[in-house]
Amino acid sequence: RLCRGPPRTYPTLPARLLVHVALPTRCNYMRRVLGLGAAATAAAVAHFLNERIVEARATRIERLRACGHLDQICRTPSGDLATQSSFDRPIVVTGLLDDWPAREWTFDLLRKRIGQALVDTGSSTGGVPFYLVAANAQRGRSGTADLALYVFDSDFSADSGKSCLLEDVDRLPTLTRGSVCEAGAAAEHDDRPVWRWLLAGPEGSGTLIHQDPWGYTSWNALFVGDKRWILFPPSVPRETLHPPRTDLIGRAAACLGLHLPRGACEFMDEVLPALRGQGLGEVDLVQRPGEVIAFPAGWWHAVVNLDATLAWTESFGRTRDLASITHALRRGGLGDFANVVQDEATATSVVQDLPLERK
Repeated sequence: RLCRGPPRTYPTLPARLLVHVALPTRCNYMRRVLGLGAAATAAAVAHFLNERIVEARATRIERLRACGHLDQICRTPSGDLATQSSFDRPIVVTGLLDDWPAREWTFDLLRKRIGQALVDTGSSTGGVPFYLVAANAQRGRSGTADLALYVFDSDFSADSGKSCLLEDVDRLPTLTRGSVCEAGAAAEHDDRPVWRWLLAGPEGSGTLIHQDPWGYTSWNALFVGDKRWILFPPSVPRETLHPPRTDLIGRAAACLGLHLPRGACEFMDEVLPALRGQGLGEVDLVQRPGEVIAFPAGWWHAVVNLDATLAWTESFGRTRDLASITHALRRGGLGDFANVVQDEATATSVVQDLPLERK
């Protein structure tokens, strides 16, 4: 008994409850308080940063909109057939859409007609219902729209839910007469690359500087909102239009051997001012509703939607570009379609005395 040491004492029931219940409960309460405080702080910081991003985006859009006075391009009336059939530089044509039902499109109207149809916004997870695109584009406050919801959709099959839109658009024969991709069997060939798109984007969205593929010429018909365009001739080197980014993200990507291109807004706001006055032959313009812009194959172009916009665009192959079109198709693995295009162009006398190149 002497070796046992002092007698043990056992806590009473209330003391045991305090140790096993009260103290852990108090610790959990403190954890919850601290967690809520951290979450509230993180939310406040995120809100602050988001507000700065929204303000910066709205300010940048206003700067781009204010540069509309740089639009020096003369409009081409729809009756000027000579200009429309043989343009070597970008042109803006008025009056071509006067009879199109699509001229009456609005986001609310399309929401009623194709609201549940899935449209392509470039997401890896699949299409997005158009009603979400419309709601995003119609946000009242400048700079708050999700720029990722920019529709560039080419599916107008019977089961897409959007085939009804084809009834509202028409061909533009004054621009596309003699298209080498629409002659005979080439028009319905299974390998024909995508050539027409519905465009729907919020304010501030756009496409970065690029060239259209396959040696195609393109036109863009605008129904709602304004678009800011900057175009450069094919002779301008890619490196001139894609200088290295100097921001933190750009430098970090460069360290990994990556080149991150600028978005359209960033290009027009940061790069374009330094390119002016170098004799590059750029064309800067603002496209208004009801106007059609057309530009030859190979022209670099970037576009910013100054407002929420609805538009329709198509690409086509001009006779003078037949050789470069068939070459590009063959390089892209579409040799069968290239041969059909060449054969149909020759058979329908679209071109004369051009060698038939096969591989």
